[in-house]
Amino acid sequence: MIKCLLLINIILISACIQSPTPKLVPMPPQEPDSIGWLMAADRIAQADGVIVGEIHTLEEDWQYDDPCGMVKIALHQCDGTVTYRLHVVNPERDKWLWTFVLAYGTFGLYVGESAVFVYRQMVIDRLQECRERAGMYSASCSYDLLDVLTSDLDVLPVADSARVNSLFNRKKH
Repeated sequence: MIKCLLLINIILISACIQSPTPKLVPMPPQEPDSIGWLMAADRIAQADGVIVGEIHTLEEDWQYDDPCGMVKIALHQCDGTVTYRLHVVNPERDKWLWTFVLAYGTFGLYVGESAVFVYRQMVIDRLQECRERAGMYSASCSYDLLDVLTSDLDVLPVADSARVNSLFNRKKH
């Protein structure tokens, strides 16, 4: 009987604890300062691609989240990440991009935002699946090759598109 009451209390408490999510604070892309442009130029030169467009869809993609346990969530000490997938569209093409945000961080991208998006292809583990499997047996994680935004310097104002394209195309010569 006591075990049943304890189990019921744990279930009720778990239902009340909210999973950590970043605070959504829509912010338009910012023009880097002179030092920011030095870093951005390096990032652009190393990028796998650039697209100028508008975010058409923005959604969480839990399969790449780095989840926290219930105790860390209850104590507000989650140091995991939340994954967002965004669909960028322009008249010539479209592109799905991913980005990762600290669980208690802020997230500034929003549907309708127009920008220059600078992305890199990265191998990303399906961390949610890994955590679930780890409880049952030892196995390697599944992964995907994704086009990823990893910094605020990967989202630049549309007005900077010529400069970004020049820096990106320079690496090819």
